[in-house]
Amino acid sequence: MTAVALDQYLMSVLKADKTGSNEVKLEAGNKNFDLFTIYLENYDTAVHHYRMDVSTIIYVVRGSVTIKSGEKILNLRAGSVLLLTENSKYTVLNQSKDSLITKFKFQPGFEYRKFFKDFAYRGTKEEAVVNKIAHSLSQEHVLWMKNSLLTRPSQIMRHIIDGYLNEELFTRALIGAELTVMLIVSIRNQRMVSSTSLDKTKFEKKALDNYIDNNFEDISLSKTAKYFGFNPNYFSNMVKQKTGKSFVDHVDDRRMQEAKILLAQPDISLKEIISRVGYSSKSFFYKKFNDYYHITPAAMREELFRNAGIHLK
Repeated sequence: MTAVALDQYLMSVLKADKTGSNEVKLEAGNKNFDLFTIYLENYDTAVHHYRMDVSTIIYVVRGSVTIKSGEKILNLRAGSVLLLTENSKYTVLNQSKDSLITKFKFQPGFEYRKFFKDFAYRGTKEEAVVNKIAHSLSQEHVLWMKNSLLTRPSQIMRHIIDGYLNEELFTRALIGAELTVMLIVSIRNQRMVSSTSLDKTKFEKKALDNYIDNNFEDISLSKTAKYFGFNPNYFSNMVKQKTGKSFVDHVDDRRMQEAKILLAQPDISLKEIISRVGYSSKSFFYKKFNDYYHITPAAMREELFRNAGIHLK
């Protein structure tokens, strides 16, 4: 199922629900699937309060959502993954109108600590990371993986949802393996941009890419340079020298990629897309988009809809 088709299906499930409950259950294609059950967060203007009786993963398929866990306010956008432990409490404060929020509720007895231990190599670095994650979950009951729609973990999560909905052979084994890969890649990415593990004596392009990926909506050269521990002018020259492109070019690349993803979603206006990707001026966004893709946003949207078989009246 394509990304657009999956989004449309999930939205149709929400629209068809007549129960008015905060969560809408997605039926697994294989009735014997026993790893987790997926639910959709229903959309309304009310505040939703939860106390989890099982370990849960929240994945933002589309849009954005603000969640309060303990004293933390978490602004999750599309692609984000949130791990919640058994007995954790959280509140859904608000969602964007186009949001699609999925919840993977594991069977009773599932423990992240054991799951992490199962895929951790018996090396000091890997064990240290696993122990740190397990300790954080035990103390705070929540772990935020700041992925985006373009990152591999997000693509894997979509594939997991698709596999859950379909009746195929070895679904349980495949989804278990994909979940492992998603968590490992997410953990690697988070470590790359961690202020405690980053070596600030050298430039790491992957770290820069990940930082931009997580902050492109509201980013500046000065804030980015400060994060990596450099003077802004020195950092700007270093990025240009090492990559052949300026810092602004790297940010614009990421914003243009996000704009194309959002243009493929029919219920998001161009005005909202411009704001989401971090531009304040419509004319400036149109110029950047045309320079990058050599086509207008409206023409690109028509082409994306046509390729996806979407026909709007």
